[in-house]
Amino acid sequence: KWHDEARAAQRAADLLRDVSNDHLFGIDFNPLLVRAAQMNLVMHGDGSTNVYHANSLLPPGEWSREPPNDVYHNVRPGRYDIVVTNPPFGSQISIDDMHILDQFELAKFDIEAAQCRASMPPEQLFIERCLYLLKPGGRMAIVLPDSILSNPGLTFIRRWILKRARLLASVDLPQVTFEPYTGTQTSVLLLQKKTADEMEWEKMTSTHVDYQVFMTTPQAVGHDRRGQPHYLRTPEGKLIEHEETVPVMRRTDQGTKVEHRTRQRKLLHDDLPEVARYFREWITQPERMRWLNG
Repeated sequence: KWHDEARAAQRAADLLRDVSNDHLFGIDFNPLLVRAAQMNLVMHGDGSTNVYHANSLLPPGEWSREPPNDVYHNVRPGRYDIVVTNPPFGSQISIDDMHILDQFELAKFDIEAAQCRASMPPEQLFIERCLYLLKPGGRMAIVLPDSILSNPGLTFIRRWILKRARLLASVDLPQVTFEPYTGTQTSVLLLQKKTADEMEWEKMTSTHVDYQVFMTTPQAVGHDRRGQPHYLRTPEGKLIEHEETVPVMRRTDQGTKVEHRTRQRKLLHDDLPEVARYFREWITQPERMRWLNG
């Protein structure tokens, strides 16, 4: 039996590597983070050839074309089914380079013709850049500061988003989510890029299709403000633990052997797995799947 489990584990690793090499791509501005991601992928056997170093807010025509960092030919607009990102955000790192701003529709949206905003925080521009990379009908998940969702002065961004995409879900994250590094209140937005036909129909009819949006406010993310694990406890303060069985791979003279061991595990106070489960149940209802798939 352990031979079958070992073969299955190796087969799963091979499939993961093939899928990663063919379908997963990453891009980051920090060359050290790119190198760290590549090393991590190598260590896990997932491949490393699709993580690139570039300023993704530059015009794509200016992205590097030199192997092995050939971003231009490998990270192509309108190619991706899914984009997942946690972009840098903050007014202290605003983009004021007109060479960059001039390519973005958001920089000119809802202001007088032929004018362009003098500066914009990068997270606002990343919304448009991610939609630019998606296929029509593709989906994205992006972490954004709550100001984009609530600030009256940023209404133009919300209007632009609803013009270009459907809002599938909004998850209002606890303030401790990114602490101890930053206490910025953030949310995760899940968006689906509209097709050209959908946008044209809405423009011609001056109407928008009504649809439901998944919204939730999880209270815990598994750690406290200092970044220390936050475990579930009884009302009396006792840690809640459960016994679990885990597979352990051990090399022997006869090959790789899979053993199963039991251990006690403390339960993190983390609502996010439940959020994912509820969203999966919500989005896979037949009526929503028909709407989601057009």
